[in-house]
Amino acid sequence: MNRIILILFLNSSFCCTNAQLTSDHLEFKKNGTSLKKKSFVLPVCLIASGAVLSNSQIIKDVQYNFVGNKKTTLDNYFQIAPAAITIGMETIGIKGKHNPLETAVIFTMSNVILNSIVHPLKIITKVQRPDNRDYRSFPSGHTSEAFASAELMRIEFKESNPWLSYAGYLMAGATGYLRMYNNKHWISDVLAGAGIGIASTKLSVFIFDEMAARFKQKHQKNQHSIFLPSYQNKQICMNWIKRL
Repeated sequence: MNRIILILFLNSSFCCTNAQLTSDHLEFKKNGTSLKKKSFVLPVCLIASGAVLSNSQIIKDVQYNFVGNKKTTLDNYFQIAPAAITIGMETIGIKGKHNPLETAVIFTMSNVILNSIVHPLKIITKVQRPDNRDYRSFPSGHTSEAFASAELMRIEFKESNPWLSYAGYLMAGATGYLRMYNNKHWISDVLAGAGIGIASTKLSVFIFDEMAARFKQKHQKNQHSIFLPSYQNKQICMNWIKRL
């Protein structure tokens, strides 16, 4: 099997005059949003572990002992279950960090990010699946989706319902296990997929909250001014009145 050489370039450039990079996080002081670097330690470690183990024949030999005789399709449903449950619960009135529409937008954003990473990597790495079906094994798309969904549930309910917030990770973990049980992925694929999924949602929440804060600020600024028509000396004029 081809050896995978995975090079990660983390080169983030923020061209904002009100952004400040500290040792712990990137903070936009004007809007109060921040992206803590330490929150990406877990996903980066998962991705790195997947890359390291991708060429381990011992791990792959051990994994064959866990392949199930009867296949299941539960992993197809578990991957989106946490996000669906989160949006459903917020719709019926259970308080989350965002409203149902905002949560749906964030989930869509995370899918755009993770798919823009997962699918190119599958093509570049060309790792053969355990069942020899094709060479698009690394990383696991189902697992990326599942952990992106689980991280969304955690973020939405970590303040209002801490116990509920981690329930999604049970389904995400089950998805990763079932991908191996169904002989569709190696454990290295699952680890890397989990890291990509978690990171995608964290980044999506940050981007959404920053954009929402900027829009709200701009809207409030516009409310402080008004255009009023007037008629004087046979002329129609527009007066701009701004409250200081």
